[in-house]
Amino acid sequence: MILKTVQIILGGLYVLVMLFYLSVILPEYLTCVDCNTEGAMRTDFLGDSVQCFGDSKVFGRVLFDFSTLTIVGFSVLLVVLFLWRRFKSNT
Repeated sequence: MILKTVQIILGGLYVLVMLFYLSVILPEYLTCVDCNTEGAMRTDFLGDSVQCFGDSKVFGRVLFDFSTLTIVGFSVLLVVLFLWRRFKSNT
C-alpha cells in the first residue's frame, strides 16, 4: 500500500515537471541554442519572444541539462517502482 502511494505521488510530480519542461524550458532552450549575436530577440515555437544573451543562454543550458537529468531520473524511478510492485504482487 505504501509503495502504491509513493508511486502515485512520484507520478504526480513527474507530470508537473514534464509540463514545466515542455512549456517553459524546452522552447526557450531550442530557440536560443544556435543564437550567436548578443541581445538578439527570437520567437519560440509557442509564439513567445525570448531574449538570447550570454547569461540567459548559459543559464538556459544549465537548466535544460538539470531538468533533463531530473526527468530521466523520475522515469527510471517510476519504471523500477512499477516493476517492483508488479513483481511483489505476483509472488
